[in-house]
Amino acid sequence: MKKKSERQIVYERAWEYAKDNLREISVTAGEYEGSQRCQHISRQLLEKDNKALVVVALSFVPKSGVNIHFINNVNGEYIDNTLGYLSKNNTYFLISEHSLFDLEGVDMSKMLVQEKEKMLGVLFTEDELSEYSITLAHI
Repeated sequence: MKKKSERQIVYERAWEYAKDNLREISVTAGEYEGSQRCQHISRQLLEKDNKALVVVALSFVPKSGVNIHFINNVNGEYIDNTLGYLSKNNTYFLISEHSLFDLEGVDMSKMLVQEKEKMLGVLFTEDELSEYSITLAHI
């Protein structure tokens, strides 16, 4: 039997957690930025529309894995302006939403790392993280 990859292990554990504890959200494909800077792209929109929200979500990507991903909530519509059309087949679960006020002075890169650490801490014990060699790169 083939050994599961770290990303597969995280995906399976996160999927079960998300189904039981988080709300699935419908996400519209927005602009395609094509970078790995979702935390900054979603935050930038708040400069243009201060009523928008930054959304922290679990994004399940078919045949790839699961990621902590930052998108936006604009007037009740969830939009992915990082992945654009690539997000069409992803499944998203809401973790949290943040206003411009909430994020004043927040280092978005540090926030991304903290969200990854927090989720891995929910999904795995320290011993499991070590046993499966799971790192922040796997979510």
